[in-house]
Amino acid sequence: MVDWSYAYTLCKDASEDIRAAGYMPEVVIGVARGGWYLARVLCDLFLLKDLLSVKVEHWGLTATITGDARLKCGLDVSALELVRGKRVLIADDVTDTGDSLRLIAAYLESSGANEVKTVTMHHKTTSSYAPDFYGELMTEWTWILYPWSIIEDVLELCEHTLAKTGRGLSLCELRDALKVEFDLYVPYSQLREVVETAEWHGRLTRQKEEGKEVWSRRR
Repeated sequence: MVDWSYAYTLCKDASEDIRAAGYMPEVVIGVARGGWYLARVLCDLFLLKDLLSVKVEHWGLTATITGDARLKCGLDVSALELVRGKRVLIADDVTDTGDSLRLIAAYLESSGANEVKTVTMHHKTTSSYAPDFYGELMTEWTWILYPWSIIEDVLELCEHTLAKTGRGLSLCELRDALKVEFDLYVPYSQLREVVETAEWHGRLTRQKEEGKEVWSRRR
């Protein structure tokens, strides 16, 4: 689990990798939504004003390599004009399969960008695509929880686990099940925040069973 402080460190490490290569981007593209933080920090570190975004849908179930990448939201006419002939840097959080970056790079090159480079906070060597720059190299595939998507990602795993067990689970049972199923340890306080947020949104319900509080998917 990456905290905000370490996320910023990874952004700075990635920027140093870029500088070492002598590459000076003119436009940064943040891949929605995971690449936004890196993209904004890089704009600050390189004193850039032109920050754009594209959205790719890729993942099926969180913490698994599933789903096909497809471009959901590209650039409008004015944004396409901005990237034409420019050095464009595409920023994303991680290369899991690399399909998202490969897709966006091809899209921008076909749109007239002059020199397209890619950067991530984490690069997994299990990915079929290697970014030009990255903050940290990972030699084994493991799911990374970033601070901007903890509730969303953990909730999806909780719902999957509850559906699989077919019964309500206490927080301790749910935490243990996440560790067994996904090799993911979620602190008790963090897990409580996730399930209570889900309850507020009507995704999970809680009730008393044999004197203990258990959580279930809303039917």
